[in-house]
Amino acid sequence: MIKIENLYVEINGNLILEDVSFEVKKGEIVAVVGPNGGGKTTLVKVILGFVQPTKGKVLIEGKNPKDYVKSGKVGYLPQKSSYDRDFPVSVFDVVMFGLINTSLPYKEKEKKVLEYLNYVGMQQYKDYSFGKLSGGQQQRVMIARAIISQPELLILDEPSTGIDVVAQENFYEFIKKINKEKGITVIMVTHDIGAIGSFVNKVVGLNRRLHYLGDFKEFLQKEALDKLYGSEVKLLIHSPECFTCQHFNIEVKKH
Repeated sequence: MIKIENLYVEINGNLILEDVSFEVKKGEIVAVVGPNGGGKTTLVKVILGFVQPTKGKVLIEGKNPKDYVKSGKVGYLPQKSSYDRDFPVSVFDVVMFGLINTSLPYKEKEKKVLEYLNYVGMQQYKDYSFGKLSGGQQQRVMIARAIISQPELLILDEPSTGIDVVAQENFYEFIKKINKEKGITVIMVTHDIGAIGSFVNKVVGLNRRLHYLGDFKEFLQKEALDKLYGSEVKLLIHSPECFTCQHFNIEVKKH
């Protein structure tokens, strides 16, 4: 579905991404991981057509990213800091914004909003102020907004930031559900490495260059982690069940 080939991105004289190449198959869930400042969000912006490559190419179903995004086939959930959670707007209206570029009659849009709020388990909150919801509830509403136009590709940038552990687990379960039931391809930038292990098809380890591409189990090998983070890395276990549920954190020791 997505082909990225020899991608270079330079911004204000700084090389952000260097010679990055990988592919995403239709229906996959792909996690993009790596240290802060490693170029993960820039990669997302390139895929969305917000940033143009300095060199190399990115194609989505054979199309330029800008053209593909204009077709309405992409849903996007930005970092939580990228939207104002205190803006006085209702849950219903937040989801309605996802249909702003469609020509459906208002009654049809209204019906669709209620349908998708029900799908994410938030219909009873339709008249609530968005800013009054918990972090996990806000993320569900934003997911409804992102998928109401029935995209084929869903891009999530640090979706679990600022929500508690229980809400994170519920959120990731919901992402699995979306992927399975609606066949949406998912690209997710995340630091929450432990929680993604049970359901991602592919891990992209990015620190300016592509340092890892493969499955989750091999990614947890110390050599792969050291190479990606450029430091001595330890896996921290939270509970005795950890190796079953795959809930890890990474501790990075800089030399």
